[in-house]
Amino acid sequence: MADTSELIEFRRAFVWLLCGMLLPSVALVAFGVVAVANERAAVERRLTEEYSSRLQSLQRELMARLDRAVDAAVRREPDPLVASVAPLSRPPPGLEDAVRRVAAMPPAAHVFASTEAQGDRQAWALARTPEKMLAIQFDLPAVVAMIPALGQQRFPRERADFRLVPPREGGLAAQVKRIVAEAGSTTAVARIALGAPLDGFALAAELPGDDPAAALAFRNRSLYILLLVLLYVGIGVGFGLTIREMRRAYKLSRLKTDFVANISHELRTPLTSVRLFAETLREGRAESPEEVRECVELLSSESERLSNLVEKLLSWSRLESGRQMLQQEKTEVPALLEEIGEAYKAQQLPATYQTELEKDLPPVNVDRDAMAQVVLNLLHNAVKYTGDEKRIRLRARRAGRSVAIEVEDNGPGVRQQDRKRIFERFYRADDLLSRKTEGTGLGLAISKKIVEAHGGRIEVDSRLGVGSTFRIVLPAA
Repeated sequence: MADTSELIEFRRAFVWLLCGMLLPSVALVAFGVVAVANERAAVERRLTEEYSSRLQSLQRELMARLDRAVDAAVRREPDPLVASVAPLSRPPPGLEDAVRRVAAMPPAAHVFASTEAQGDRQAWALARTPEKMLAIQFDLPAVVAMIPALGQQRFPRERADFRLVPPREGGLAAQVKRIVAEAGSTTAVARIALGAPLDGFALAAELPGDDPAAALAFRNRSLYILLLVLLYVGIGVGFGLTIREMRRAYKLSRLKTDFVANISHELRTPLTSVRLFAETLREGRAESPEEVRECVELLSSESERLSNLVEKLLSWSRLESGRQMLQQEKTEVPALLEEIGEAYKAQQLPATYQTELEKDLPPVNVDRDAMAQVVLNLLHNAVKYTGDEKRIRLRARRAGRSVAIEVEDNGPGVRQQDRKRIFERFYRADDLLSRKTEGTGLGLAISKKIVEAHGGRIEVDSRLGVGSTFRIVLPAA
């Protein structure tokens, strides 16, 4: 029931995590789609605003240049923008209003005007001098050809081209269009309409390429997509790490639950025996001295079992909190194995082992008591997990620049999927033998902690049905 509730809590946390990550990301993607859709319009608007101000400045430059051309024509000086200069005896059709306006002006004044004859647009300036009025016609192709140079002079570092765009095809407008087309493949990003004498014409700013707005929009979209990909990679990594931590927490919770169940069973068995033998002695059921002695020995054995169990829990607590201090000293391996043998004999376990010792082993820096605890724990496991015909060996040999202490048994072996996990705290292999054998799942975890604190490692080689070899590798002193 507890496992089911923990699994439900894990799934619920997973769903909340998924919603908490997906909903903001979906909103972000929707925002990005809208932003990308409006990106081109935003880029075009920005380019138009930027180049419209430059076109207005260029327009003022153009009108000032036309004024200078009129002044040169009045002084009878040549100017490349002037096509002809003639006294205004009879105004051309379409210039009547301009003639009336210039007649009302003081000498040296002029007005601009434009006419259209046979599909051709003509640009004029009517200038008044003290003696007469002059009709000055501008050379429109020359004016059109002058605009790029005027723009380059006004904006020397500008990559855009400035053009004079004719009103429509046909006649002189077709000639002007051909001059404009010599620039190659360009795209107009801004334009402003002009007044007299260039009515119908427009100043345009053109950027090279088929569609500069699309290029800028593509760059911004690519940057957005790249950032979005990086964001999702970060979200994915964080999601994966979070799921992994949640799974680890869930597994640890299950291990703790199993540990509580195991430790409760381990405590209940000796406590029941102690209570049973104590009641036997109290009620006087043990009549002979042999029965009393047997009850006392069993009480002592169960008490020692309880003491060992509590000591194992305390050892793990000290290792986890870092309170256990190791007193390392240079120790000869034969002396260490002899001390382990004496401790093993004192515990009166129902099995013996053979010792194989390689000659001339280098000493090791170890805490003798802690390392003896590790080896004894491996020997205890070998005794517990082997059958009736126990063959246990304790071996010490060289392993490169290190010393290897091995405990070999002829037990059932360790499955491949359990070989790494058996060193985790509270973990016990899920098989019939493990369920029938007493244990807390802390012995190998404590051993691994102690060995790693000495700068060594502990590993296992095993073959199912043949046996296992647990190896402690310690650096030589």
